[in-house]
Amino acid sequence: MIPYSDGISREWIVTNGIGGYASSTSIGANTRAYHGLLIASLSPPVDRWLLLSSLDETVNGIELANHQYPGVVHPRGFMYLESFTAEPVPTYLYRANGIEVVKQIFMVHGENTTVVKYHISGDSHIRIMPLVTSRCFHAVSGRPEIRQEIMERGTLLRSRCNLHLFSDRARYVRNEVWYHNFEYEIERARGLGWVEDLLCPGWFEADVENELDLCITASTRMVDADDSVLTDELKRQSKLLSTLPEEMRSLAIAADSFLVRRGSGMSIIAGYHWFDDWGRDAMIALPGLLLCTGRFDDARAVLRTFSEQMQDGLIPNDLGAGSYNTVDASLLFIRAVCEYHRFSSDSSFIRELWPTLMGIIECYTTMTPVGYMDSDCLISSSEGATWMDARVDGRCVTPRAGKCVEVNALWYEALRSLEELSEAAGLEWRWHGLAERVRRSFRRFWNPAGYLYDTIDPYDGSVRPNQVVAVAFSHGLLSLERTRAVVRNATEELLTPYGLRTLSPRDPAYIGRYEGSPRERDQAYHQGTVWPWLTGPYITAYLRASRYSKRSRMHAISLLRPLLEERRYGIGTIAEVYDGDPPHRPGGCISQAWSVAEVIRAFLEARDGI
Repeated sequence: MIPYSDGISREWIVTNGIGGYASSTSIGANTRAYHGLLIASLSPPVDRWLLLSSLDETVNGIELANHQYPGVVHPRGFMYLESFTAEPVPTYLYRANGIEVVKQIFMVHGENTTVVKYHISGDSHIRIMPLVTSRCFHAVSGRPEIRQEIMERGTLLRSRCNLHLFSDRARYVRNEVWYHNFEYEIERARGLGWVEDLLCPGWFEADVENELDLCITASTRMVDADDSVLTDELKRQSKLLSTLPEEMRSLAIAADSFLVRRGSGMSIIAGYHWFDDWGRDAMIALPGLLLCTGRFDDARAVLRTFSEQMQDGLIPNDLGAGSYNTVDASLLFIRAVCEYHRFSSDSSFIRELWPTLMGIIECYTTMTPVGYMDSDCLISSSEGATWMDARVDGRCVTPRAGKCVEVNALWYEALRSLEELSEAAGLEWRWHGLAERVRRSFRRFWNPAGYLYDTIDPYDGSVRPNQVVAVAFSHGLLSLERTRAVVRNATEELLTPYGLRTLSPRDPAYIGRYEGSPRERDQAYHQGTVWPWLTGPYITAYLRASRYSKRSRMHAISLLRPLLEERRYGIGTIAEVYDGDPPHRPGGCISQAWSVAEVIRAFLEARDGI
């Protein structure tokens, strides 16, 4: 038996490559409004709707499900759960009065289709009861209007979109009943809607003599599913596992989960459960997710998708919402393109994107909606335009208006690297000498206290990880001595086993716990909260400061172990954030693209010394 509290602390997710997913906990109890067996993406990769919440099994009168209602957990199926594993697909093993039930959950890649396969051993009668709704996955709602039409082998539930439920070997019995007051404890703790009603339209049932295999399929269209569908998915996963070394194989599937189809192109989801495809996140994540895994065709497709959406020199921040309010996404786009060339030596793609790249530089040297190049050739940006963009009551918690250290490091690196590429590819470059002027002006960021100012004009001496990002994402801005000083400062004040804090604990504005209502969480988001993705820049900066010595590379890998061996929260992936204070509880999204990507990239950099 897996204890209830332990079981709900670990969550799994499987995705379908178009923005949809299935997700629950290791005991099958849904604790989030985002949990369910079919969350379909109606306009890939966005417009996600929760259609099938759960399948509740009863075997010879013993209920295997778990639900939290006011004051009680009922039924208590976890008492019969002998084991759970998330690999290769989420698999539950139940034993009850001599009957064994194995339940496997997977999705059809490229479709809004979830298949739940059962193997039942022992003479028995099994009843499988679907609980359904039809709502945006972001929030619970009232009872949606759902109309049922009985079909061969199952039922069609009509609402905003159609849900087909059918089985290959179980008969369907119609019996519509609404169940009330399902509670989602995590949403309650997050200060969001956490109670809803679900419809049971009927049930599937079968008599088992000795043993039986059967499947329940939930899909937005009528499809046939059998054992071959699972075989195909396992073959696809096997290919993905070969892209990373043994120590990181668990992250290979997680890395793939973020890559999604968008129209005729591809994009990268920032995190599950709730994020869309964000420009900044996608560009930081792309090297680790796609270049380190050799997926150059996919990398080109993602870069084309964002290139085609550029406006006024800006890559969109939120591609789904069409927002253009970030000063760093375009510079990170240039970095990702240059990293693509470094990995692939594909100059033809550089030529294809050159007009976009030159458009970015042209706009940044004049004026963009969020920033401009000042007389000292540094980029000055508006409040809330960097990655530290959380707002409370319309005001940015970490405004950082002025000249930001990582933005200007990226600006320098964009100029330097594009000038080099123009010479290598025989392309026109009109800004000769500008990178050197930026480098000279960047000296102003040096704080005599032994680290980099977070911003200048106005000066802000807060100890933040942006100085580490500046060192890692650029070349030649700091001497070896100053690089070592930055690393030392970050090690002493920001480093935790799970990443870097966003603010030193010595700062009066530091908040050590990421918890509570949306307002409380947004206050802490960049004021002390630990971000795992920052482990990547930290390790790059540390290795440079140590000149990639064998000892430093071994130490860097050891720094990654807590994230690689994490067994809390999202299974087989890496969370969005952790508390700044010990014991550093995980929080935010259970699976975050740049968290996974930067750990992959940093591990390979440390292992191979690249």
